[in-house]
Amino acid sequence: MDKSVFINGFISMGMASFFGNTKADIFERHIVECLCDIYGLDRVKAVYNAKDEAGFVNLLHTFGMSKTLYDDLLRDMNKYENFKSENSRDPSVKSDIASKIEVTVIKMFLYKCLLVEPSLEEISHFENDLLNNFEVIKLHFNTSLSPSRTREIWEKKKRMLQDNVELVEIKPKYLDEFTYAKFGTSLKDVKKMDYRMVEELNNYINSKLEITVSEEKPKRSLSDLKLTRNTVLSSGNGFVDALLIAGVIATEISIGLIYLFLHM
Repeated sequence: MDKSVFINGFISMGMASFFGNTKADIFERHIVECLCDIYGLDRVKAVYNAKDEAGFVNLLHTFGMSKTLYDDLLRDMNKYENFKSENSRDPSVKSDIASKIEVTVIKMFLYKCLLVEPSLEEISHFENDLLNNFEVIKLHFNTSLSPSRTREIWEKKKRMLQDNVELVEIKPKYLDEFTYAKFGTSLKDVKKMDYRMVEELNNYINSKLEITVSEEKPKRSLSDLKLTRNTVLSSGNGFVDALLIAGVIATEISIGLIYLFLHM
C-alpha cells in the first residue's frame, strides 16, 4: 500500500480535507467529522498525524464495536469511492452507499452510548454534524436513491435515547475456568455469551454441584455421592450437556437492548 494512504483512500482524503480545513472530498470529510464527535477530535488527529494505523483501529474499537462492523465500514468506503467515480462519468447513476456508511457511523455512536451516557448537547452536536451539513444534503439529493434514509433511521435511534432507556453494561460473574472445563466448555467460550446465558448456565452448574445424597442411606452409591467441582456430570460427555443447556437458554432469551439499538 502507498505509504501516503492512511487506512484507505476514503479515510485519507477525509482526514486531509477535515484537518486541512479544505472543501475537497465533501462526504469523506463529513464522515471524519462524525468520527471526531464520537472518539474525540484530538485523539483522531493524533493517530492521523502519527500515521498510526493500529492506533486508529484500536480507537474505533474503544467502545466495543465489532470487527465485522469495522470491516463492513472499510468495504463500504471502498464501494463509495468506486460509486463516486462512476457517478462522475454518469450522473444518472445513483446509490445509497453513502447512507449505508452514515448508518454504520450511527451504530458506532450507539456503541459509545451503551458505555457512556450521552448528554443532550452531545446528541444534538452529533445529529447536527450527521444531518445538517448543506453540502452533504445536496450530495444525497443528487446521488442517493433515498436521500432521507439516514435521517429516518437516526430519528428512530434518537427516540430510544431520549426515552431515557437505561443503557447499562451488565458484567456477569464467571465461575473459575476449571469448573467450566468439567462441564465441557471453557471460560473463553462462556465470555462470548450474553450475560443472561452466563447467569443461567452458572445456575445450572451450581445446582448440580450442590446435589447431595440423603444421609439416611446406609450404602454409598454413585447417586449418593456429593458432586464437587472435580466431578464430571451426566452421561460422561459434559461438552454435549453444556451445549444443550446453552442452546435451551439461547432460545428462551429475548433479543435484548443491544440488538434493538444496533439492528432495529
